[in-house]
Amino acid sequence: MRALTGVRVLDLSRFVAGPFCCQILGDHGADVIKVEKSDGEPARRMPPFIKDESLYFLAYNGSKRSVTVNFRSEAGLGLLRRLIGKADIVVENFRAGTMEKMGLGYASLTQENPGLILVSISGFGTEGPYAGLPAFDEIIQTMSGLASLTGESEGPPRLTGTYVADFLTGVYGALGAVLALHARALSGRGQWVRMNLLQCLISILNTTVCRYLTLGEAPNRQGNRNPLIAPGNLYRASDGYVTIECLTQDMWEDLARAMERSDLLQDPRFADVISRQRHADALDQEIDQWIRGKRVDQVLDILRRHAVPSGPVLDIPALVNHPQFAANGIVTAVEVPGLGALPLLAPPIHMDGEAAALRRRPPRQGEHTEKVLGEWLGLTTSEIEQLRASAAL
Repeated sequence: MRALTGVRVLDLSRFVAGPFCCQILGDHGADVIKVEKSDGEPARRMPPFIKDESLYFLAYNGSKRSVTVNFRSEAGLGLLRRLIGKADIVVENFRAGTMEKMGLGYASLTQENPGLILVSISGFGTEGPYAGLPAFDEIIQTMSGLASLTGESEGPPRLTGTYVADFLTGVYGALGAVLALHARALSGRGQWVRMNLLQCLISILNTTVCRYLTLGEAPNRQGNRNPLIAPGNLYRASDGYVTIECLTQDMWEDLARAMERSDLLQDPRFADVISRQRHADALDQEIDQWIRGKRVDQVLDILRRHAVPSGPVLDIPALVNHPQFAANGIVTAVEVPGLGALPLLAPPIHMDGEAAALRRRPPRQGEHTEKVLGEWLGLTTSEIEQLRASAAL
């Protein structure tokens, strides 16, 4: 009995945001059925590959079962509608308006399943000049303003090193689904939960956007420096980099003592948060001079003894070998037929006892078609064979 045991989810989505959303629900006990076309989800053909299996697909599609349905046939579309009629949650990330063109708009679906929760993820929403246009993470990063804030001050805009818009929207999607489940428990009615990648990514740029709207100030790229707080930057040691962030006056005073520079506490340029932010260049020079020639471990040892917020800058090999990585249980071994036990990222939400999350293996394409059609719709083997003959599967 995990948190979402008994909840039925149809995953009609592709690539990252929708599948990631559904994987979260499946990790917490929902019966997630990934509905794929006859040629499979396109992500199954995305690199990198382990033997013939896409790691891209495996990473975002754990804790699910798979059925194959031919959306393009009338019989297949009818079968999909019957499955939706038995679902608690449906997640889709087609272009805005596609579900309506298929005859599967929310208003139509709720006539047969009033408690249905439809989670619709689009690139730009359902209104405006970009509604219905295709969108991928990099496009959203550039349009949201995030890329304009990333990179060196004199350099070009930069993308992040991961699909930040997709993952964030996937988390919002899972949260929206759970909120809608709670609302349904109170009202008995389903919900159409709508979100788009652009708004979701802008939502975490709150300070920068509101700063422009209220003060007329457009933030500029500042490299690795925190645009609001000083010191807040990456500093170079003899064998790597150290991150230091001092948000409060007490933290700054602790850092000055760690540096054995009590004189800095008397310097009017560094007297308070506002002054330090104005003189961030000068402050960074003082810290750079103190760190120069020291190893990363030496710097961190001193900073930790004075409770200064800090950490090493790790690449991926260093990360997976760091003791905190193992202590947090970040990786779980998932047994995949033909591949053995794969080290995949574990669910990051930790709950106790029976409510604890569990990552199960990703499904083979159409692996559970007969079983799911029997469990959800009560179809017999002969009825399933008739569906195959009618090109529904």
